[in-house]
Amino acid sequence: MASAKLVFLCAVMAILSATTSAGLLDAIFVPTILQELYQLAPTKEGYRLNLEHPNGSKREEVGMVVNPGTPEEQLVVMGSYTVFDEKTDIETITMYTADKDGYKPRYMLKNRKLSGCTLKTCVG
Repeated sequence: MASAKLVFLCAVMAILSATTSAGLLDAIFVPTILQELYQLAPTKEGYRLNLEHPNGSKREEVGMVVNPGTPEEQLVVMGSYTVFDEKTDIETITMYTADKDGYKPRYMLKNRKLSGCTLKTCVG
């Protein structure tokens, strides 16, 4: 019974994929990246990536191969991403390292709003 359901599901997926144009699938599943907000540059050791969002969110990342050609060869990725929440005016910055030992993040929160004392000192 389970194999019949699997065959039916595969047949439905094959029919849908054959009748759906690739343009429609691209519009649904493939995000559009604006070239002026995205930079990916290969380097001798790996790559450098920069992404920016118009609301202030961004991602910067550097990936490099350490100890190339040896048994200890590994990819090390270091970077940070900043997410801005427009509702609360809070910016979350995450700095991270990812290597053979796993993903290690460090966080920092920033409030973009000025405090009342700061505003009073600006007025005089």
